[in-house]
Amino acid sequence: MADNSKEFDSKEAAKFVNLSLEVFSEKAKSLKIPGWKTGKFNENSLRKYFEVEANESFDSNIIAISNQKGGEGKTTISLYLAEALSLEHKVLLVDWDPQANATQLFLKEDVPSVMDCLGYRGRKTRTLKSIIENVAPNFDLVPSSLELANLTTPYERDDFELLREALLPIRSEYEYIIIDCPPSLGLILENALICADYILVPIQTRAFSLQGIKDLHETISKIQKKANQRLKLLGAVLNQYEGQKALSGLAEGIRKYFPVFETVVYRRESIPQAQAKMSLLSKIDSSTVKNFKDLALEVKEKIHVQKN
Repeated sequence: MADNSKEFDSKEAAKFVNLSLEVFSEKAKSLKIPGWKTGKFNENSLRKYFEVEANESFDSNIIAISNQKGGEGKTTISLYLAEALSLEHKVLLVDWDPQANATQLFLKEDVPSVMDCLGYRGRKTRTLKSIIENVAPNFDLVPSSLELANLTTPYERDDFELLREALLPIRSEYEYIIIDCPPSLGLILENALICADYILVPIQTRAFSLQGIKDLHETISKIQKKANQRLKLLGAVLNQYEGQKALSGLAEGIRKYFPVFETVVYRRESIPQAQAKMSLLSKIDSSTVKNFKDLALEVKEKIHVQKN
């Protein structure tokens, strides 16, 4: 017989029943669920008052693709890693960059964006689920817009967890959630790192900056210590790799701060071709897709090792 006597605090309880903390707190108070005054909830009570569908939900892995330096290929890695993972898993790509490059590749018209779902500075919010766009089988997108650039200054303590709260109600619907981060440090990136379980760092072999890597590593360490202890480094991926033309000692320099993936992403003309045609990579070049499938496999292996 299952032991359903586990106790949750409010945030854990909200996640357990697949609701945002705000919605859960309102329901707990209105229904007078045992524990609504103390903030401690028993699993039996939660199952009694909420429909918990454990059998059909995923324990999603949220991966932030980040490097504070521009031009490192974050969007390219985000797009085609997500596409490769979607061949076997249900995947959500979150365009978390005000430049909205991933969004513009798939959507020709203006649509509601992730900024409409955050409640920043008391703004009326939409649910994230209501703005998600399907771009391929098992592959969904949360659109972005230039308006996200306004997310610069925290006005409330909870402003560091806006993305986490927005994603929480749909987290169990996906096996992998990929966050395409902007090339900067600040509130937008901190939201992504507080939300994520893992971080992957793309590094273009022609534009390597050790100082940028050091700054990013310091930001990640700060988040791990103060705000998200579950955040783990998957490692750095060498992007647009050209073998002998790569900078000498590149991987060794990176390893001072991050583990380095064995899989490298090669420079291929099919990548900008796919982006110019607003097409999935699989419709342009199967050999380049194979490269990203290899990367996806290594990502899955690294996550498996981290979990065990």
